Amino acid sequence: IFEGLKLLETNPGIQQMPGIKWLPDQLFTKRETKDMMLLYYTGVTRVAHDILGEIVKGMFLNSSHHLEIFTEMKKHARDTFDTILSNDYEGLAGKIAHSWELNQLLDKGTNPPHIQEIISKIDDYLLGYKLLGAGGGGYLLMLAKTGEAAVKVKKLLESKAPNARARFVDFSISNTGFQVSRS
Repeated sequence: IFEGLKLLETNPGIQQMPGIKWLPDQLFTKRETKDMMLLYYTGVTRVAHDILGEIVKGMFLNSSHHLEIFTEMKKHARDTFDTILSNDYEGLAGKIAHSWELNQLLDKGTNPPHIQEIISKIDDYLLGYKLLGAGGGGYLLMLAKTGEAAVKVKKLLESKAPNARARFVDFSISNTGFQVSRS
C-alpha cells in the first residue's frame, strides 16, 4: 500500500497498527547493483491457497516446527532490514538465499523439480535467489555474483527457456504505492 522499500511490523492481537520503517533504495537503484538483480517469470505458477492453508493450520495447531520457522523468519526480516541499511549487496544476496531456505523448510513443495531444473542451470552465477509470492509462485528473484554473471544468466535462460511463457521482467521500487486503475 505504501511507496518505497520498507519493513512492516505488527503485534499479536485483533487490533492491528502496523509499524512502518522505510529503507534506502540504493541497492535497487544504483546501476552497479541494480543490473545484477534479475526478475524472471518462470512460466510456472502455483496456487497459494492450499499451501497457505497447511501453513496456517500448523501455526494454529502450535506446531513447534512451524513456530520455530516463523520465529526465525521474524528475526531474519529484521536482519535483512539491517543489511539493506548497510548497503551490503552480497549480504542482501545471502539474506535472500536464507529466506529461500526458510521457505523450503516451511513448505517442502516450494522448490518443485521444474523450478530446481531452472536453478541448476544458473546457480553457479548467483549469490542468492528465491521464488516470490505467498505460494512460491512463478517469479524468481536472482542476485548475480557480478554484472557479467547477470548477463550470462540472461543469455542462458533466454536461449533455453523452460517453457513458452518464461521471460525476464523489469522491476523497480514503487514511488507511489498501491494504485488502482481502470481501463
